[in-house]
Amino acid sequence: MGVRNPVIVGHSWGSLVAIALSLHGDYSVRGLVLASGYYFPTLRLDVWLLSGPAIPILGDLLRYTVAPIISLAMLPGLLHKIFAPRPVPQAFKRQFPISLALRPNQLRAAAEESAFLVPAAAQLQYQYSRIKCPVRLFHGGQDHFIECEQTRHLHHALPRSVLHIVQDAGHMVHYADPAAITQVIDTLGRG
Repeated sequence: MGVRNPVIVGHSWGSLVAIALSLHGDYSVRGLVLASGYYFPTLRLDVWLLSGPAIPILGDLLRYTVAPIISLAMLPGLLHKIFAPRPVPQAFKRQFPISLALRPNQLRAAAEESAFLVPAAAQLQYQYSRIKCPVRLFHGGQDHFIECEQTRHLHHALPRSVLHIVQDAGHMVHYADPAAITQVIDTLGRG
């Protein structure tokens, strides 16, 4: 695509992908904007429970039979949890592609993401000091999906980072304060 010196934005588990890109030796990154990320390994029962559809053979059976039904039943509660304390936006409800999210291949990809989350954080945590670009951190003060302490801990590991806790927001902090996040992206892009 020919993109040079991008500002990379990562949300939730995608924050680890953004960090990994910034650590890639032959790719220059202008800045990182990380929102509601998971950065340090912790015991997460939910991650292991969600990994089932990635298990060979058994996972295949689950993905093509009961996993789409179970996922459909769990989706409203999950959406409520990630947007809380705010309501799920009507536009999100209308536009989120539920049928695409429940496809067997998508369920496998999500399960693999779950399975690799803790090991990826464990591996990357020792490389954070190598991040040279500016880092801006956002986290919802009432995030019940990934604890705010994850971002505070990363902020302490990256002394030049800037931390912004959005008090009346949960995991979907980019829906709660899109103007602040957009402004930071624009500022880093011009810098």
